[in-house]
Amino acid sequence: MGLETTTQGPPIKITSDKFSDHVVLVSGAAQGIGLTTAQLFASQSATVVMVDIQEDKLKTAVSAIRDMGGASVYRVCNITDEEAIAATFQWVISVYSEIDVLAHIAGVYPSHPLVGFPTDHYRKTMSVNVDATFFVLRAVLLHMESRGYGRIILTSSSTIQEPEEGLSAYIASKSAVIGFTRAAATEAAQGITVNTVMPGLIRTGTIWETTMQPDGSHPLFDHVLAKQIVKRYRSPEDIGYAVCFLASPEASFVTGQILDLSGGAMFH
Repeated sequence: MGLETTTQGPPIKITSDKFSDHVVLVSGAAQGIGLTTAQLFASQSATVVMVDIQEDKLKTAVSAIRDMGGASVYRVCNITDEEAIAATFQWVISVYSEIDVLAHIAGVYPSHPLVGFPTDHYRKTMSVNVDATFFVLRAVLLHMESRGYGRIILTSSSTIQEPEEGLSAYIASKSAVIGFTRAAATEAAQGITVNTVMPGLIRTGTIWETTMQPDGSHPLFDHVLAKQIVKRYRSPEDIGYAVCFLASPEASFVTGQILDLSGGAMFH
């Protein structure tokens, strides 16, 4: 799919038919990690259902995947609306008869000191990052348990292990995702796995630009890089590859796990 990687050493090899018989639903698929993950699945022959609230970006993303020979459709969905989520999942099942993989990546990242944190911002954070996780888990598990197979990958954050100022609501919400992961893995039927990826600061175009200082420096990225054992910036592809592994048949013995994707920063 024309993806770039900053990995040094031998090139990463993509098996073009790895997910040829899979229907994969990716939330937050219009940009960033979600978009890259959707592209990776499509490059391995999955039928990818891209879900987001940003229709223009979804249209562009789906067109790009199709132009590269991939199979993809999109659905506009407000993931904080449980009825909209139920309708989206029902549509996918009615069209494709199955959902093999759910990669739930959608989320918000508010930054504000705890004292003075606006209540409406707090509630939005919990609605998008926590309530929506509950809604999608409930919807997809109902379907997967009827089939006896499924892969569910949620998204937390390395900030829960190393909190930063201004992220109290965000960290609380992403901690809840870990609780959901372990509880859902315990409840899920045989053949269904539930895991979470835990990325840190990712170099996407938007974050790189918004964190740039007037002199062109990036002290936030420099600070994170200094703590990492792997001395390069984290990319959306790093997260996408991990999601694809957890979604694969090879990961059938992995469930209830939190995969740290911090480049070694969390224990260094």
